[in-house]
Amino acid sequence: MLEVNQQFGRYRIISVLGAGGMGEVYLAEDTQLKRKIALKILTLKTDSNNDYQRRFVREAQAISALNHPNIVTIYEVGEWETISFIAMEFVEGENLRTLIKNGELSLRNAVDIGIQAASALAAAHAAGIIHRDIKPDNMVRRPDGIIKVLDFGLAKQTLESSKKGEADPEAPTQTQQLTIPGMIMGTAAYMSPEQARGRETDERTDIWSLGAVIYEMITGHAPFSGETKSDMLAAILKSETPTLALYTPGVSQELEDIVKKALGKDCKERYQTVREILADLKNFQDELTVSIRPLKSNAVSTDLFPKAGLTNITFNTERFPNRRRWLWIGVPVIVLLIGFSVWYFNRKPSLPEINPASYVSSQITSWKSDLGEDGTSRARFSPDGKLVAYVAAKNGKNSIWLKQIGGGEPFTRIQDDEEDISPIWSPPDDGNIAYISNRGNQSGIWMIPALGGSPTLLSPIDGYGELIKWSKDSTVIYFEMKQNLYILTIASKQITKLTNFDETKPINRDFSVSPDERQIVYADDKENQRDLWTADLHGENPVRLTDDEYNDSQPIWHPDEQRVIYNSTRNGVRQICLAFLDGRPNVQLTNNDSDSVVSDISAKGTKILYKSTKDDLDLWGVNLSDKAEFQITSDIGGEFWQDVSPNSETIVYQSAPWTSIENRLTHSLILTQKIKNSGQKITLSSDGFNPRWSPDGNRIAFLHSDGGKMNLWLTSASGGDARQLTSDGILSGGYTLLPFNLVQTQDYQWSPDSRSIIYCAVREGVSNVWQMAVDGTGEKRLTNNEDKNLRFFNPLFSPDGSRLAWTGLLIDAQNKRHWSVWLLADGKVSRIFQKDLVLQIIGWSASEDGLIVKSVEGGNELQLLPVDVHVLHISLKDGELHLLSTLKEVYFQNIKLSPDHKIIAFVGRQNDSDAIQTLPSTGGTAKTLISSNDARVYFSNLTFAPDGKTIYFGKQANWQIISMIDNFK
Repeated sequence: MLEVNQQFGRYRIISVLGAGGMGEVYLAEDTQLKRKIALKILTLKTDSNNDYQRRFVREAQAISALNHPNIVTIYEVGEWETISFIAMEFVEGENLRTLIKNGELSLRNAVDIGIQAASALAAAHAAGIIHRDIKPDNMVRRPDGIIKVLDFGLAKQTLESSKKGEADPEAPTQTQQLTIPGMIMGTAAYMSPEQARGRETDERTDIWSLGAVIYEMITGHAPFSGETKSDMLAAILKSETPTLALYTPGVSQELEDIVKKALGKDCKERYQTVREILADLKNFQDELTVSIRPLKSNAVSTDLFPKAGLTNITFNTERFPNRRRWLWIGVPVIVLLIGFSVWYFNRKPSLPEINPASYVSSQITSWKSDLGEDGTSRARFSPDGKLVAYVAAKNGKNSIWLKQIGGGEPFTRIQDDEEDISPIWSPPDDGNIAYISNRGNQSGIWMIPALGGSPTLLSPIDGYGELIKWSKDSTVIYFEMKQNLYILTIASKQITKLTNFDETKPINRDFSVSPDERQIVYADDKENQRDLWTADLHGENPVRLTDDEYNDSQPIWHPDEQRVIYNSTRNGVRQICLAFLDGRPNVQLTNNDSDSVVSDISAKGTKILYKSTKDDLDLWGVNLSDKAEFQITSDIGGEFWQDVSPNSETIVYQSAPWTSIENRLTHSLILTQKIKNSGQKITLSSDGFNPRWSPDGNRIAFLHSDGGKMNLWLTSASGGDARQLTSDGILSGGYTLLPFNLVQTQDYQWSPDSRSIIYCAVREGVSNVWQMAVDGTGEKRLTNNEDKNLRFFNPLFSPDGSRLAWTGLLIDAQNKRHWSVWLLADGKVSRIFQKDLVLQIIGWSASEDGLIVKSVEGGNELQLLPVDVHVLHISLKDGELHLLSTLKEVYFQNIKLSPDHKIIAFVGRQNDSDAIQTLPSTGGTAKTLISSNDARVYFSNLTFAPDGKTIYFGKQANWQIISMIDNFK
């Protein structure tokens, strides 16, 4: 055993964590990088030439070959004074065995853990690695809910993957040495039947073990038991699996079927791949509508005031006659009593102890998002706390819905086809809801009886806003508009501006008005950080409430007037926090893996309403020849915005390992993996977006966002050498929400010879087309625009690289938009077409004598929802325009041209569902390739394989969830 504070190479031993697999495990400090690590060493007395040594080394090789958020990360493998060791990520959290034993797992917890473990195994199996010892002891749940799979000590790499060059070529030899036929390896309670018999195992043995773990999480019992190991193995081989309902009455048949299929005695009856059970678990998770679970965080004890008490006072009464003694005693006592009474009736009550670990969260309602639904409008409690008003989209329109806290189906009382947002309840005796609605292109504040009746216009407003609060006396409504606080006096319909903040500063201040309506709390950006501030009702005499490196927003005043509930973005996720007006340290109330956006606090202050989202984004492919679909990714979080290597064998894409990602699309992992027989994923960057392969297949370019500036970066296809190419920023067109489509056909493009990249950028306030060599030798301006009102976008090389085309947008003094197409040929720049409609280039025509463009009519703005799109051909010779086709109800941003320029692919809506369609680039009749079987699962970002045989795309869905902490104090 190593001793505490002992130095082990660069590591200092802190404590013993335990013994696992072939070695002992210690908590240690990396003295160079100043971080805690888990140090696993081979038992000191073990001969370095035996099988244990080889298994120990192979464990390190197995884990280090994987890169997945649910698999422990290897930092170093080495020897120190002849002792072999592995330095790996130290995972703080609770062992799954402990969680099961203590009964801390709800059904939703169990399913979520099963999904995360399956996702980890899918990554391992893709790399040819079978774990073979999946059990609760080898899983740890971090405080943020992330599951980490540990101990690959029994892992082996498959012979098949080795033959394909996707695993260690020595693995078959090691497998023969360490996996002898008839040898039983693993933990008995979680062994598959073939493992128990000592037969050859494959990834289906991990599926069995995972099924056993899921069974135990749900029921609290292992599926098979026995007094001895032999009895247990006999039960695994011969006994039927007890149903989940035996221990957990009322469990759904769908979950019974999933577990039963995972625990099939014959491996042929089981799920054949982990991705299959992962898909079924995710589908089952989507159908869960109610969950109750503890919110994990560090407990914090608070005591605002010491216990009140009176100081003992002694009077000397010897000098006074008896009849006056009581007078002189009574006067001070009366004064003290009066002072105590004043203090007592005016004091603020002592705050209760804050213990986030004790808070219970319950889901109120959830739904799959409709097209364009962003979920930004807050949900609100009714005055009695029994109803919640919220906004949900239906048929592309936002409507106000009501939901009872105790159950029942959501319902709406506003039966029209207008855009309604931002509901607030009137004081208790009024029974009305005020909201903002855009009717007839006129935005206004409206009122409707909560349980039925006709809407009444209270007042028009100049633009969109957010309703904040109805005053206690029912006379005014507070609302935010144009970065300031306003009030509407209902009787006179007069609108008054209360604050005078800078309207040009692009920030939502998220005002909240104190219960006594004398103060406000709001968010503001100052000194390069976003904090909360308090001020009087007119925004004067500001005082900073929070002061840290986190992004703070959405403050809501607690009814006790002493605290503010708010959101704080920590490690990329919005958490619910608590701030105190007396200056005490802030407290983090939640530690979730998805955004928890606080919406409201109940009148009594005991319930906190919040919203969250869950994204499900996976990459798929479809063959053009037989229309066969196939799935490429299925991890937790999302994979999107893909590009395919020139040999059509490898795919690069963005990966976001969060359950809600809409605010983090430009800060994702950049990964590559093989398309067929996908193996190890290679991480090219931990923070980037929009990757594109070079034509020679040697490099990948991507964008990196830093401080709002987008710059180009380059890396080799094998990774490990990412470097910045530009430093002054380039123009990026951005993206749409649900589905996540890039707005431009391309933000930048490689030259056909892979030696340079073209892009549009603004330098000194003027937009031009620029070119940068991949060796970073400097920018070259290709155009000479000097008009600051003209912007260039979407540059494209001709296939032979001799010409460039791009789009222009001119905004004149009357704010009218003029779109144009430009050409650079033979060293000359010319505008070949201009029209007052939204216009974008799709690509070059097959004959290269013209450009194929897309447009929509009446377009001052890019259309985000499906619209009718004209596909046109522009002649480069004379600028003549020819209509090729009008596409009905398609996504303007998701129209792509095949590599041979002969096929146009696009996504449109058919029978209220997304469909991928194709059309000859010369015009003609469109044909449907595939359709979505779910109206709220959307197709995004079409990409042709360079060989033209396959189209890759994203399948995307989003859930809106309203939940409540119902025991806050």
